[in-house]
Amino acid sequence: MDILQLPIPPLPQFLTIGHSVWKPGMQHFERCFEVYDMLIVCSGTLYMMEDSIPYEIQSGEMLLMEPGRTHCGYMPCTEDTSIYWVHFKHERPVARMAEKQIPWSTLVSRGTDSDLIPSEQSLFLPKYGKIDIRPLLPTLEDMLRLRSSLTLEHAVDVQVALGRLLSLVQAGLRANRRSTRSHVIAEQFKLYIREHSNEPFEAQRVADQLHFDFDYAARCLKQHTGMSPLQYHHLMRMEEAKRLLVHSSLPVQEIAAQVGIHDYNYFIRLFRKTVGITPGLFRKSSQSYI
Repeated sequence: MDILQLPIPPLPQFLTIGHSVWKPGMQHFERCFEVYDMLIVCSGTLYMMEDSIPYEIQSGEMLLMEPGRTHCGYMPCTEDTSIYWVHFKHERPVARMAEKQIPWSTLVSRGTDSDLIPSEQSLFLPKYGKIDIRPLLPTLEDMLRLRSSLTLEHAVDVQVALGRLLSLVQAGLRANRRSTRSHVIAEQFKLYIREHSNEPFEAQRVADQLHFDFDYAARCLKQHTGMSPLQYHHLMRMEEAKRLLVHSSLPVQEIAAQVGIHDYNYFIRLFRKTVGITPGLFRKSSQSYI
């Protein structure tokens, strides 16, 4: 499945939505405009062409047509065909990739109180292919209801609903990933590390207890988190240290020992490298917002 990578923020802007049943003999007219046109087929088959590339969109499939590309029907429907269409405005895709190439594990900046612009992020949507329509239907119907009698009172609601729809479509891609063996192994690895984060990290002990090849499991973890096992182990220790800094009055040296690091200076260096500031400054800044 091809995936379109859209830059965010800002989020896409809702334009319109519709639902209809196309009768046999009906065919989409030719058009080219600077908006995205998402077609979701609930039953029947819709025959569309975009820049001379034909798509046979069957029940349970979608096609996301891109701005600036000419699209039209290349043959009429042969049966009753139920479709939703959603138009939204946004920048053109920054990339097209295979589903397995989606960089889910890329870390996004946490942001600070001195930031003036948001960090670059991405939305990943399927270009064409199968999609689970059932979780989308309530949001699609909500958007239709809002559009039918839209007032300024609810203008933001329909924009939020579009964001929810696109999030659900993207979530379907993540659901596909969760069914893979590599994801299952990565999740088992992550759980083990979280439960033993205050213990020294030993590769052989992990392999013995989880009964899998360590090098393969490490590759799975890297694929789904972007981190090596040792990096993830450090992250879990620092997350626990952050929790203790905010919700306890324990001295920093004692917190270091509780997360399994008895070298105080090493703890300070690791915390600063992971979090970006010292433990003392983190505690002070966090408490100022409580």
